[in-house]
Amino acid sequence: MISGLVTTAASMPVDIAKTRIQNMRMIDGKPEYRNGLDVLLKVIRHEGFFSLWKGFTPYYARLGPHTVLTFIFLEQMNAAYRRLVLRA
Repeated sequence: MISGLVTTAASMPVDIAKTRIQNMRMIDGKPEYRNGLDVLLKVIRHEGFFSLWKGFTPYYARLGPHTVLTFIFLEQMNAAYRRLVLRA
């Protein structure tokens, strides 16, 4: 669950930028944002630094268990591979 926490904290700002770019409007014939960095700077300037992690709890509630299950399935698949393929 700790790796899910770290992943959530690291990926939230990128996800915020991606979502805002996908949903941006045209203002006077120009796009609202130029690139991802422009999104991050505008969000920090107008909404505050910690708004980059808005929605952290639901994001972590989805990503935490997903990360745990990924590691469990990977471990089981590696064990099956060693047992079925490498010993054959």
